Amino acid sequence: EREKIGERKAAALQGALEQRAKLEQQMGSFRERNSRVQQQLDTTIEGLEDKFTDTANVVEYDMARLEQKYLGSSSQSGDNLPCLMERADIATCYNHNKNDPLVCSAFIQALTKCTDKAVTGSA
Repeated sequence: EREKIGERKAAALQGALEQRAKLEQQMGSFRERNSRVQQQLDTTIEGLEDKFTDTANVVEYDMARLEQKYLGSSSQSGDNLPCLMERADIATCYNHNKNDPLVCSAFIQALTKCTDKAVTGSA
């Protein structure tokens, strides 16, 4: 009977070792596949970041060009939209500095001066 118990333990141990080897092989193949997928995702993200940067640069260039075209002559459109540039500067600053809005204090001061000029009409 002791021999049967020993044989059963040996068989159970052998089965556990075989199962462990299979699991390690499956984990190895999973890690390889996961690595390939991660590389593809990294490549895709880099491509999208590049595309976004290019698009943002084009939009920024177009904004500057249109700003110069429509707001370049200071008094013509400035009367219709007072302090537009200052408001746009503040909005841009806040968008770029969401975690530290105090960086934008110079833009706020410029807007304050502009509104004072617009309200009082003084230069």
